[in-house]
Amino acid sequence: MGPLGHSLAALMAVALSPVVAAALLARPRLRHGLGERLGRIESASDERLWVHASSVGEAKAATRLVNALAEAGHLVRTSTSTLPGREVFRRDLPEIDSNLAPFDHPWCVAAAIRRGRPGLSVLIETELWPSWIASCARHEIPVVVASGRLSDRSFPRYRKIRRLMALTLRHVAAVGARTDLDAERFVELGVPEERVRVTGDLKLDPPTDQPALAIDLIRALADAPVVIGGSTHPGEEEALLDGIEDAEKAGHAFILVLAPREIGRAAEIVRLCRARLRRVHRRSELEGRHLVPGEVLVLDTLGELAALYATASIAFVGGTLVPVGGHNLVEPVHAGCPVLFGPRCENVRKVVEILEVGGAGRRGSSPEALAAEIVSGFDDLEACRVRGEIGRETLESHRGSVEQTRAMIEEVLERHAPPTS
Repeated sequence: MGPLGHSLAALMAVALSPVVAAALLARPRLRHGLGERLGRIESASDERLWVHASSVGEAKAATRLVNALAEAGHLVRTSTSTLPGREVFRRDLPEIDSNLAPFDHPWCVAAAIRRGRPGLSVLIETELWPSWIASCARHEIPVVVASGRLSDRSFPRYRKIRRLMALTLRHVAAVGARTDLDAERFVELGVPEERVRVTGDLKLDPPTDQPALAIDLIRALADAPVVIGGSTHPGEEEALLDGIEDAEKAGHAFILVLAPREIGRAAEIVRLCRARLRRVHRRSELEGRHLVPGEVLVLDTLGELAALYATASIAFVGGTLVPVGGHNLVEPVHAGCPVLFGPRCENVRKVVEILEVGGAGRRGSSPEALAAEIVSGFDDLEACRVRGEIGRETLESHRGSVEQTRAMIEEVLERHAPPTS
């Protein structure tokens, strides 16, 4: 970085310091891992492929790609923007270095690159950080976007600053887009067309093995049908509690499992259930209990939701009744569970199209419609089971994204390899 660049970086640091200080005061959780966010990470002795994912969902999707790269003989390290995302990597890939990503400021990025020694940077979905990409370009580190996505919400914002985005995206060596539409959008924002291909959605690629469920959860949920609300937001838990009341009036009974998108909301959800006169338990305090129909279990732990879906008769995936755009719809389907969702599915449009065509997924246009879908499902649980199997078989046809992405990364590595003498 030249004198002008250092001057601009210093001005940015001065301008942002009050904002950062206020954020640290308002959200104490941000103080955890602050050194990593400033670029003080564990030093690497050799160059590595650096795979970065935003949070929990993206980290889960990236884990199988990291495994495929490691099995092919590559040294890898990972990073995420959030503490829960880092926990996913550290739990599922304990042998691989993982850290929080640096703040996207030139000094923080430079410190992280100096210590982490990336030989290639892989960004999952939409982690298009300008300072990171620019610094990689200065150090001749190729950047690859994997499972690239530009949502209906983010794309208009990027398009307004298309000229600035083009200055960043021209440095991207390759984009593996999820869909044809995503590929077109990356090209429109400035990635050269010959560097963009469709490699599919890492989240759609079926896992080789279904995760195992803890014995105490198996026992706790063994005595009744189960409905799961996964990755829920405020307002969606209320809709599911309405659903359990409507089902009971129709003569059906089940255990409701609520897995909030933010685990920190667990206490709030417990209070909500008690206000509805529901007997409720936190997963972390289960202590060998056997739940009975009508009770609620709040999942306040990480890493168990995917395995829990295999126990469910019906699952609802959150971020779809509220203006978020939807979360991971494929996890329950991979487990053979029929899935319900609301109308706000902008981020998972392709998955919704696949599931609605095959009947494995059904949309509830409102909280009342969602409750009606739950009642309808319990009116014919065998039909629900068949829908779940259809969904699982449908997703099998999308296997291959991990391997296509790995192959694309290795092509970029080969193109950027130093010439042999």
